[in-house]
Amino acid sequence: MNRNATAPKLYADLHLHTHHSDGALSVQELIDLCSKKNLHCISITDHDTLDAYKTAKKIADKAQIEIIPGIEISSIWEGRDIHILGYFIDPTNLALNLELEKFTKYRVDRVKAILQKLKTLGIELSYEKVLAKSQGKIVGRPHIALLLVSEEYCSSFNEAFDKYIGDGKPAYVKKNGLNPEQTIRLIENAGGIAVLAHPYKSGITETFIHQLVQWGIKGIETYTPSQKKTVARKYRQIAKHFKLIGSGGSDFHAQGLTHSPGYMKMPYSVVQRLKECHEHSRIERF
Repeated sequence: MNRNATAPKLYADLHLHTHHSDGALSVQELIDLCSKKNLHCISITDHDTLDAYKTAKKIADKAQIEIIPGIEISSIWEGRDIHILGYFIDPTNLALNLELEKFTKYRVDRVKAILQKLKTLGIELSYEKVLAKSQGKIVGRPHIALLLVSEEYCSSFNEAFDKYIGDGKPAYVKKNGLNPEQTIRLIENAGGIAVLAHPYKSGITETFIHQLVQWGIKGIETYTPSQKKTVARKYRQIAKHFKLIGSGGSDFHAQGLTHSPGYMKMPYSVVQRLKECHEHSRIERF
């Protein structure tokens, strides 16, 4: 036996998207990519939908990749989006699925309202064409942005947001949804644990993280591309201060546009901490 031999490092990515929300890849394509990146554990966290998990479990098992049921829910606080990740949730939970159906309707209504505003600006886009940009049932602003580019109203995805549909822009429409406390409770009641997504990107202050802790948040993303160097160190310190798990992932959406799966090199030890937290929460509930 070689005493100098060391066990291979295991990495996880717990923030990935497929075409079931606003990602570009199918479930099969995403898991194939994760396999090429030698990821040991993943979680598909599509926005406001669990549809990917229905096929992902079998595909991941075949690829010998551990997969954790996950979701990214858009909550609303004082007019801002606060994204909450839910891990280890029961995909069959009735209350959660009923709420997700409401979210789907909210998204459709919002897209149609944005299209109406764009029409008053002289830009006519059909809902059917927006829907065609989405391969799943979840539609949103990213799909409108893609259509604005393909119809040559904008030269880039970012320009579409900066000029027309971003927060406070001429075609912006306020989003409906649950507040963060309600969202955390929804995740907990579905057997999961809640983690705050990309706090820096969302403009989350330490004071508000303290409030989220009181509402039951169990972790925050410290491994995320939007938080580097001094910013990353700041959120690691905040996580330590509030005894939160520092989780994260690549927030992958599309090759060439966002960082690849496994980019953050998050160690599997984070998954083990999340599992321990989940088990402790499960015991507390019963």
